[in-house]
Amino acid sequence: MSFTPDDKIQKIAEAYSLDACDFLRNNFRVKLDWSDASIQQIESALDTFHRQGQSAKPTEEQIMRFAKMFGSYVGEVYRKNHEATWGLVEMNGATFPGLKAELGGTLFWPWGRVRDRLVDGTENNVWHYYSQLPKKPGTSEPPKKGWKFWK
Repeated sequence: MSFTPDDKIQKIAEAYSLDACDFLRNNFRVKLDWSDASIQQIESALDTFHRQGQSAKPTEEQIMRFAKMFGSYVGEVYRKNHEATWGLVEMNGATFPGLKAELGGTLFWPWGRVRDRLVDGTENNVWHYYSQLPKKPGTSEPPKKGWKFWK
């Protein structure tokens, strides 16, 4: 497995993450704040989209549009709060956008995780995924009690 930093991927992810913020604000009145805890809002939205997708049968292109948007938000929250670099991850002959955490060098690919969450459901919970990534000491936020997606 290898990683190549790529500023172009970061710019794309920044734009997609802003699209995610706009989408949730405009369609669900949810305001994302770039905190670790906001990933719970992403998880809740993805749960809703997964359940609706069971009957709507979205195309792979539609799924990937959401995966890039919400995966970019997840990646950008991590990058801003815990220091990581966007780039290309190469694994098993395939290359895809992902991040490398400064702390420990962990490689992760939130676009893929969000895609899997949309398709497969709760077994690919994005909040649990995010919670397992290495965090800078003293920056991790506890989950909010009684948190709800629909406010």
